[in-house]
Amino acid sequence: MNRIATSLEQNFIKRRWVLHTAFWVIVLFLYGIFFGRRNSNYFQTLFFVGLLMPVVIGATYIFNYFLIPRFLITGRYFLFFLYSFYTILSSLFLEMMVALLTFLIMAEFRAQNMSPASIDIFFLLSSLLLVVFLGVAIKMVSHWQHSKKDYQLLMLEKVETELKFLKTQLNPHFLFNTLNNLYYLSTQKSDKAPQAILQLSEILDYVLHSNKSVFVPLENELKQVENYIALELLRYEDRVHVTTQFSGDLNKYAIGPMILITLIENAFKHGVMPIAGKAWINLLVEDKEKGLSISISNSASNTKPGKGIGLENLRSQLDHLYKGEYSMEVVNSIANAFSVNLILNQNK
Repeated sequence: MNRIATSLEQNFIKRRWVLHTAFWVIVLFLYGIFFGRRNSNYFQTLFFVGLLMPVVIGATYIFNYFLIPRFLITGRYFLFFLYSFYTILSSLFLEMMVALLTFLIMAEFRAQNMSPASIDIFFLLSSLLLVVFLGVAIKMVSHWQHSKKDYQLLMLEKVETELKFLKTQLNPHFLFNTLNNLYYLSTQKSDKAPQAILQLSEILDYVLHSNKSVFVPLENELKQVENYIALELLRYEDRVHVTTQFSGDLNKYAIGPMILITLIENAFKHGVMPIAGKAWINLLVEDKEKGLSISISNSASNTKPGKGIGLENLRSQLDHLYKGEYSMEVVNSIANAFSVNLILNQNK
């Protein structure tokens, strides 16, 4: 793995140097052609511009690999502008010295068409500095793109971490209640305990494997909902009446794991446990034009139920998974009844 990473890094460095070299060669020829039009001596002009290029290249890389990362990006703006002024001033001085020495040497050898009058030296020097600013602009754009990509990766990792955290909150909460059911059957020495253990093992297997996936087939979730209801009915027996209705083409849907189980768990926790008499739960899952419709209602006591951790975590999980492409309505206005209506986008 380390060899692959090293090889990729070496290829990136080689490609970067090729791109940099190509950029400076293009700049050299463009300036040579542009300033060579006046004296029609492109070779000598290209040679003269080539002598000035090391100063331009040096100034560009001082900006890109020293001043920008050390001062601009870190917010030390005063030092950045101060050192930038010194860098530009020094570059102009060096360019003028190179130009002066070049013309003196050319005059000594009496070179044709190569005099200060043949080239607008001040325009050339100032235009070469524009190349420095062009290089700085390219570097800043590249830095912005990398920063944006790193930010997106960071946000993605943050969402995945939060989603895993939410799942770890949901699953132990559910397992705790289920183990309580099994404990109750054991204390009663019920013959139904073996069946309960089998159903619990299926749910545990589902919980362990579903945590590895962001979405699971809806039919898998419905199967575990049936197991969960069966476990709860073993405990409550005739104290609760549960009806389930599934309609439409549900096989085409995938759903976030533990969403339905959380809803049914919440219904049992708040709609059956606090009620001394007969309780009821209705679960309706439908394939509708606007998406997957899930409606679960349960009996409720006269006291207003508090905000359970299950529904709060469920809403957070839906925010991460469906990015606003869902609607969740909690209705508590009907006397002695509580319902949750959830619609999930059909494209999810």
